[in-house]
Amino acid sequence: MAVAKLSKLFIASHKSDTEAFLKRLQKTSAVEVKTYSEKVEPDIIPVEASRENQMKVGKALNILSSYREDKELKKAVSRSGKIAVKRSEYENILKSDDLEKTADDIVDLDSEAVGLEQRIAETGPKINQLDMWSAYRHDLSDLGKKQDYTIKLGTIKSGRTDFNVILGGLDKNNISCEVISEEGDIVFVILAYHNDFAEDAEKYISDLTFDEAELGQYEGTIEKNLEALNKNIQYYRDRREKIIEKIKNLAEGYEKPLTVYLDYLDNNLEIEEALNLGFSTESVSFYTAWIKKTDIKKIFKIADEFNFVRMEEIEPAKGDSIPVVLENNPVFRPFEIIINLYGVPRYYEIDPTPFVSLFFAMFFGLCLTDAGYGIILAALTLIFAFRMKNARQFLLLIFAGSIFTIFAGVVFNGWFGDLPSYIGLGGFFEKFAILGDPVRSDRGSMNFFRLALALGVVHVIFGLLIKFFDSIRRRDWGGAFLDGLPWLMVLIPLIIVLLSSDIAVSMQLASQPLFPSSVSRFLIWPILAGAVVIILFSARHEKSWGFRLFMGFLNLTIVNGLTSFLGDFLSYIRLMALGLVTAGIGVAINRIAFQFLSIPVAGIVMVIVILIFGHVFNIGINILGGFVHTLRLQYVEFFPKFYTGGGRPFKALKDEHKYVTIVD
Repeated sequence: MAVAKLSKLFIASHKSDTEAFLKRLQKTSAVEVKTYSEKVEPDIIPVEASRENQMKVGKALNILSSYREDKELKKAVSRSGKIAVKRSEYENILKSDDLEKTADDIVDLDSEAVGLEQRIAETGPKINQLDMWSAYRHDLSDLGKKQDYTIKLGTIKSGRTDFNVILGGLDKNNISCEVISEEGDIVFVILAYHNDFAEDAEKYISDLTFDEAELGQYEGTIEKNLEALNKNIQYYRDRREKIIEKIKNLAEGYEKPLTVYLDYLDNNLEIEEALNLGFSTESVSFYTAWIKKTDIKKIFKIADEFNFVRMEEIEPAKGDSIPVVLENNPVFRPFEIIINLYGVPRYYEIDPTPFVSLFFAMFFGLCLTDAGYGIILAALTLIFAFRMKNARQFLLLIFAGSIFTIFAGVVFNGWFGDLPSYIGLGGFFEKFAILGDPVRSDRGSMNFFRLALALGVVHVIFGLLIKFFDSIRRRDWGGAFLDGLPWLMVLIPLIIVLLSSDIAVSMQLASQPLFPSSVSRFLIWPILAGAVVIILFSARHEKSWGFRLFMGFLNLTIVNGLTSFLGDFLSYIRLMALGLVTAGIGVAINRIAFQFLSIPVAGIVMVIVILIFGHVFNIGINILGGFVHTLRLQYVEFFPKFYTGGGRPFKALKDEHKYVTIVD
């Protein structure tokens, strides 16, 4: 239940053994390989050729997927959604020497199909355009301005004007007009005029709603052009169909092999990057590696299998960024997710996972406070945890919270809201509600308030205790006795003094003083002593004593002081607020549902439907709210008391299969 102890290794390998040795290390998933020389950039150097190949195969698989008619994989797929492949089949596929060429062919075929589709899209409008003028039988080269005359092909929109009037105007301006066809008020015409009358003719035409046909790119008759375009578009379609059929045939034979090949490329890219990281001579490569101390013997045993690999344990250099591996037993391991989201501890820092686990699960349970919801949540998360390996730890984290949800629901009488009262079992479940019903009684709501506040005080004080003892462990005497202990001396006695006074009773924190009033006479001294230490030494890094005392006073009162701690304590009331919201929505759902019970036959169905969908919604929305707010209490109220984080996670050289599952 701590940060694992790591060792640093120096590795020297002849290049004939380097790749094979790194692949063996990759199989163990226990070593983080780093560059040996500071002259080499520590960032991963991309292996461009391999990445390009990887991207090409990935693109080919996406193409095959896009052309697959049945979107569901027709192959055996494991529960994790990956293609299941026997190890022998996996190795045989990788022996094939045509996979890269096949990927190239698929990409080329798809590019041609896309190009043909674009040509089809461009040709269609051209055919439509010529179809509009199919009544024109003459050669298109006759159109336009010639030596003596000009011929225009276009449309005139007559609108409300009688077309005969337009014809009269054309004739008056020495323009000959031949009507080809008509569509409503749009008339397809041929206009012709001698160039001697061009100025008046063009001025009159410009005043009309005349749209000239844009056919300048064509030669010959419209009929011949249409015939050529139709032949072209049919060829494009036929060719595209053949290409699609070919791609589908390739999908049947190569989708699985290409998936395996992509998995291999992705998995071995890490090896190639590690090879690039190493500082090397002409024949020898050098590496450093981080490994857990418990795994050293296993790695040395692997190194002994290679004739030209030498490995030695060395001391970490000053300034080394030591990676962090969290080691927790199976009970606490799911809660590592919370730490990873915040940032893993630094190498010499304490691992807060065990401390977070109990409080997180407890707070999550109080945010829901419904035993019925807890039972459903526990059952679902436990079932899916065994089916969804990738999400198992997160599901187990929610499972732990659901156990506390059940307990919170029992003691606060939360069973799908107040559903038992509608089915005649309210009295039975109330016997177990030792803290009362927070929705129906003042006793229950006040007990919930006191419990949330008490847990907040315990949580914050516990964080200060962790800081105190961790500082002693690290021999940080200033952190222990000048930062941690003084606040414990101030806060704990202050809380006891408050609970021994009538103020606690008037604030309904207790029904009567919990401690004798005389205790305050003794506790005032540790409070004063702690306050003095905080004022004198909390800003001890400041050079000026005047400024140091001023900052010390602020630290005691405002800046991370008493007011800050009071705000932290009050933040935990959100546990009660969220718990009451969950219970209140549940009660409302039940009340709405059972109002329909008076409707014959259909009423029962409506009650069941509303109950199911209403409570499912309530569970879903409050799981999200409970998770986020519980996370906030850890990150904002708890961690700042003792935890910094910001460590570098351990990045092991792993043998990972993203796209396939190896079946032995």
